Amino acid sequence: MKNRMDELDFEQTDIEGLVQDFEFTKKATQRFRQVVSLESFEDEDANVIFHYLYKEMELVSFGDQLKRYIYERAGLEEPFAEVSTETYREIALDSFQETRTPKSMNPTSTKLPALLNNWLSQASVKRETVFLLGFGLKMTTEDVSHFLTRVLREQDIDLHNPEELIYWYCFSHHLPYSKADEYKKRYEELVPTGKAEEAGCLYGRNFGIEDEEKLMEYLSFLKAGWEDPLSEKSKAFKAFMELLEHSRQIIASMYQQDEEEKGREKIWTAREITPADLEKVICNGIPVNAMGNLKKMSASTLAKHFSQKRFSRQRITSILNHKFPVERFDLLTLEFFIISQEMADVDPYDRYQHFIHEAQAILADCGMGEIYIVNPYECFLLMCLLTDCPLAVFSEIWEKSYEALDESEE
Repeated sequence: MKNRMDELDFEQTDIEGLVQDFEFTKKATQRFRQVVSLESFEDEDANVIFHYLYKEMELVSFGDQLKRYIYERAGLEEPFAEVSTETYREIALDSFQETRTPKSMNPTSTKLPALLNNWLSQASVKRETVFLLGFGLKMTTEDVSHFLTRVLREQDIDLHNPEELIYWYCFSHHLPYSKADEYKKRYEELVPTGKAEEAGCLYGRNFGIEDEEKLMEYLSFLKAGWEDPLSEKSKAFKAFMELLEHSRQIIASMYQQDEEEKGREKIWTAREITPADLEKVICNGIPVNAMGNLKKMSASTLAKHFSQKRFSRQRITSILNHKFPVERFDLLTLEFFIISQEMADVDPYDRYQHFIHEAQAILADCGMGEIYIVNPYECFLLMCLLTDCPLAVFSEIWEKSYEALDESEE
């Protein structure tokens, strides 16, 4: 594997080269290459990966990302690690005052300096906070998209959500929050008009809204309850269903080949595979409690790393019932499972590259940004794909994460 590390995707960084403290992606890429290049990786892959995730991987918080953004935008020259939170707060405070951006989109008695201190230290924030910071720090549309998709690991700006469409328009035209607030009030007074077919070419992320008239026209379609079948949320659900069906087919085949099942002469079909079956196979390494449910996430040492998410039957059912939105976690987990099974005998490097190609296309189509190696869960999947038995290693690491906490409590 060593001689192929330089060919792996992501930003190219010499393993021995110096990486600045604020270059999160380059640092993560460098460490990724170092870990999968270790001699012990082939024989003790699960131990090596778990040790890296639990003991060595840097968890980059929202606050860290916000500090880096301000650091680069302000052109600070002192070492990144030596800049105080107070400095970042003062720079942000000046920007909020200059742009006349309010401290919150909702009534609050908390002072702006205290809110800024909070945002600069939080592991994550609400989606609306990113939009507020977008106005306060004069972010571009691309900047806001980066924070939504890479940092919060959520969907990009939703152009079928009236408020987010208004924000997108303002960021695109460099308009202040006061203008966004004006548009939101005008939206409340709009008369719902138009039919779905009249929306014409206003599909996807590339449509043009050149002026206020076009903006109000499109907002009237949304207020009338028009739903775009080609919206990114619709695409995400469609992609989820396709991946889920593919996974069900694989599991049905697995069950069919099971020796016990062969004796029953039963023919398994994808239709018979339930969310409980998906949980059983994909979450095989996670222990269950007396009720048969997965042991609580907080009992795992990787709870923070994986943002409290697991592919449980409850999560799957909630998505199918439209109670939970489809997230990048769901799509990547299913794609990982499919690739791990269908390319089990393929060279790990080729399997890894295939996953990258397929996953990037799915995420892009669903408005979720590219795979981000700084995200511990995504780094975890990529490392597993470079092992001989990806799903087995995936399960073993989940199992270790629960054992490690038990050992630490003894």
